[in-house]
Amino acid sequence: MNKLAIYGGKKIRTKEFVSKPHIDNNEIRVVNKLLKHGIFSRFVGSPLVGTRELLKKESSQLNFKGPGSTFLGGEYVRKFEYKWSELTSSKYSISVNSATSGLISALLSLNLPENSEVITTPFSFTATGAAIPLAKCVPKFVDINKDTFCMDPLELEKRITNKTKALIYVHWCGNPGHFNKILKICKKRNIKIIEDAAQVPGTEYKGKHLGTFGDIGVYSFNEPKNIMTGEGGMVVTNNEKYAIKLRLIRNHGEAIVDENDSLKFINNVVGYNFRLTELQAAIGCEQINKLEYLNGIRKENYEYLILKLRKLNLKYLKPQKIIGTNNYSAYTAAFQWDSERSQVHRDLISDILTMEGIPNFKGYPVLMSEQEHIRRGIVYKKLKLKDYILRKENNIQNNVAKDLSMNKFIGFFTMGWPNTIKDIDDIINAWGKIKYYLKDLKNKKYKIDNTFKLGRK
Repeated sequence: MNKLAIYGGKKIRTKEFVSKPHIDNNEIRVVNKLLKHGIFSRFVGSPLVGTRELLKKESSQLNFKGPGSTFLGGEYVRKFEYKWSELTSSKYSISVNSATSGLISALLSLNLPENSEVITTPFSFTATGAAIPLAKCVPKFVDINKDTFCMDPLELEKRITNKTKALIYVHWCGNPGHFNKILKICKKRNIKIIEDAAQVPGTEYKGKHLGTFGDIGVYSFNEPKNIMTGEGGMVVTNNEKYAIKLRLIRNHGEAIVDENDSLKFINNVVGYNFRLTELQAAIGCEQINKLEYLNGIRKENYEYLILKLRKLNLKYLKPQKIIGTNNYSAYTAAFQWDSERSQVHRDLISDILTMEGIPNFKGYPVLMSEQEHIRRGIVYKKLKLKDYILRKENNIQNNVAKDLSMNKFIGFFTMGWPNTIKDIDDIINAWGKIKYYLKDLKNKKYKIDNTFKLGRK
């Protein structure tokens, strides 16, 4: 066996290893057409005649070719929304310039009382938690399940109070986790659910698309998501009131409201611009047509990786437990490495893989519950919240998430196109080298401290 590259051996892979947008003549044709005619955006942030009527319409009713500009965007924005509603069986689809904007808009559209508690997981991209204080609410974090990496329903029940008004559930790496239990808990306690469905476009659960179970769902189309428009996102709902508010929030709703509108209608609509361009929407219309094909590549690559690693019998490597979906298409192939039992820390394993030419992801370096704007209460100063809420409530243990983040998690973004099974073989071969040299790696370069909290020394 050739030496590990980290110690001077020949690396397994030397060529680029990435997932990237699948672009063909269809995207090029439609973008060239828009560029030729100078059509970049067709949003109008003012009350044109008929705007009030458009606000209430379902996305299926908005797929028309004219007029050129409306408060709800141009032809391709409306077409993209229609196609997404058709795909997900949602009445309303509202495109936005990012899933981050979508999460903020979703929370604002719920009209939650100021300082309401909104529960989410500490183990997600920063946007999930950051959206909560931006909506004048208090984030509250619930630990994850050690196998699914998604919110633990048992921990959720312990953390709900009479101030808890909403929950953002993250389908982490495209995994529903114990979502059915979460739904039952929230229904019983009358807690609104926003699905952070950024990583699950096209994934079905119990016969429905993930993102369509809660009150509102938010998808992402930035790189390297399942389909890509560069940046951008989509918010879906079946609730007319939420849809109207989402459309106002997206596009300077303050220009539409008048003296006859209630305070509840006006609330939270002032000053936002979360609009998607016609260029991005046109790309999105073509990308939707490829979603099943692209998800199929992810599914095939992921299942092959899991099968081969199982045969390799790496007893310290365990895949994320996927629950309740037959068409799982991994956004990220997620695993946990047992640093404690193997006596080889995850950070060393990650560095070995990198040196072998295998890009990998160790998770987020800081849990959302421990980010500085949360820990110090920077965002909340105007809300005059008590110190114990900011420090003790939000920075509760989250031991499973912390251990996973600091010591165990390792993932691969490279499941998508243009990667093939042949490319996945390079990941498997790198793990084969690690297995062969595992005894030599023990207690080498990286050590675990006695409390198993610090991880890398």
